Amino acid sequence: MSLDDSELRLLSQDLGLVPDGIIPKVRSVVRKGALNVKNAMQRDFRASSSFRHAARSVDFEEISSGAFGQTNIAAEIGPNKARANTAGLAGFAYFGGSLGGGGTVRDPAEALADEAPNFEKYLLDVLEGLI
Repeated sequence: MSLDDSELRLLSQDLGLVPDGIIPKVRSVVRKGALNVKNAMQRDFRASSSFRHAARSVDFEEISSGAFGQTNIAAEIGPNKARANTAGLAGFAYFGGSLGGGGTVRDPAEALADEAPNFEKYLLDVLEGLI
């Protein structure tokens, strides 16, 4: 499943032009969206009788950077081997194995797609009047 993020990419370019006071508010929206996606992915793992232990490996990390007046705010969400060694099961849980089995946990892109309308709404609330 692919997600069209072209509008978000255009918006991210425009965010470089907004006042600095907006950045913490946008960061909060990104964090909340990432937390919601993480929680959905954990629920998906917990619903599986075979892969429920992999739920504890799912976390997110905020990634912010900036240069030349631009600020980038993003989050990486997914199984993390540093958090729990069960993270290695994720690929098998999502996509199955070459000899069958697995592939019973919902694709994480679906959790992201479920959160997208909420993320968009709250981001637009923060940016209201600026774009």
